[in-house]
Amino acid sequence: MAGRYGHSAYWYAKKYGWTYSEKTTYTGEYLDILGCRDPERCPKLFGSPVGAGLNPLILGTCVAMDIGVAVRDGLMKLADPVERDRMKRELMRDLRQIRRPFYYARETERRRKLAEERRKIKRRTTTAPMPTPEDILAAWNARKESREAMVRLGGLLQDLECYVDNRPRIDSHGNIVSRGGGIRGWLKECLPKLSPKYKTLMRYKALAVRLRQATGTKDPTPTSKILEKPCDETITSLLSDATPVFSIFISELDHLISPETVFLDAPRRNPLLRKKHEPTQEKVKLAKQEFSAMSSHFRKRRIE
Repeated sequence: MAGRYGHSAYWYAKKYGWTYSEKTTYTGEYLDILGCRDPERCPKLFGSPVGAGLNPLILGTCVAMDIGVAVRDGLMKLADPVERDRMKRELMRDLRQIRRPFYYARETERRRKLAEERRKIKRRTTTAPMPTPEDILAAWNARKESREAMVRLGGLLQDLECYVDNRPRIDSHGNIVSRGGGIRGWLKECLPKLSPKYKTLMRYKALAVRLRQATGTKDPTPTSKILEKPCDETITSLLSDATPVFSIFISELDHLISPETVFLDAPRRNPLLRKKHEPTQEKVKLAKQEFSAMSSHFRKRRIE
């Protein structure tokens, strides 16, 4: 009977919606027995002479058996850890493919809004000339001499920021494709010796920014003007400390411009102040002496 038809039973079962798989099904075999392979007769199966021999009970049983086989195969796949892992990876892949266009559309819109906000910010200006590599190198070598030297180095970097190009490059579609090198690019090109120290240089620049905030200095006044004599009382008190420790200096500036100090008049914090429960070196030394004396006393009593 297979020689009379051009295709197998499962081919017709899949084509006309009788099964979901390409494998041979009981429903397809039963319909093949009835001779439903003819494409002209298959849509008119129930109205044709072949349909007269169709047994609905057998057809329903075949469909139920196919459903049972499908459920069994699914449970076997779920029970197999290798197959279950494969199905999980395929599911996650499909979810990523579905999520990708929505994610990138939302991310592109977010980045465009951020770029628009950045373009609204006016470019910084300063009346000081552009620092030369020799000026920055000399300020870097003298940064540990005093707090004023720290501020001068940060001020030079702030002045340099006004002259280097760090603006975004935008294509015809409004997307940011690149950005100017800024201070990092200038260091790589003009001062490669300090290029690996970029993060440290930015800390000194942040120190100068905090000092400008504490004194209310606005552009285009350069930071070097703040250090000219006679200095403000705030500057004098900050620079009077002879120990140029960066962490202490920046903590003092953070305290000076913090909202608690500005609005609530918070007391001055001492970064070197130890906690009450933390033992000092003198206390540790005294405890060791007392322990040694007690140990020798008990040892002497044991000997006696």
